[in-house]
Amino acid sequence: MTYWSQLINELQDKEKGNMSQHEIAAQVPCSQNYISELKAGKKGKRISHEIAKGLEDLHKKKVQVS
Repeated sequence: MTYWSQLINELQDKEKGNMSQHEIAAQVPCSQNYISELKAGKKGKRISHEIAKGLEDLHKKKVQVS
């Protein structure tokens, strides 16, 4: 499992983030298809800074406890 797929899995976990791929994509912002490919490990070796920061910020906001 890649770092990005782990973040997405946690965002989708019903007890943590409880978000759909569409909701994640809208917040990042990117396409739902890109989120799906990141989760599957098909993308992610050269992720853009904006998408990486968007995913990490969303993960901090929704999953990590302050």
